[in-house]
Amino acid sequence: MVIATEGNGGLADVVAYRFARAPYMTVVDVEGGRVTDVKVYSNPAVTVARGAGIRVAQWLVSIGCRIAVGPRLGPNVAMVIEQARIRFEPAVPGEPVACVLRRLGISP
Repeated sequence: MVIATEGNGGLADVVAYRFARAPYMTVVDVEGGRVTDVKVYSNPAVTVARGAGIRVAQWLVSIGCRIAVGPRLGPNVAMVIEQARIRFEPAVPGEPVACVLRRLGISP
């Protein structure tokens, strides 16, 4: 699962206000409904002039993401993740990551 986040605080962070241009992407590995690992990556697409959505979507596909979490998606990223069968779970910008996980039935 990948969550678009405002900072690099992992489970203690909050959902970003934009998806493809989120400052960070928090990768949460889940097994049996429990978090097993958390990694935070700077989003290189945050500063590109054009194509941020496609770049982020391609990265999600390349890491094997099955669930993406964030605010609404732009049309380009939405198209790619839909084709890749990545489930999108909307979240309110500023919502704590731990709350998002609990809402999805995952124990942080």
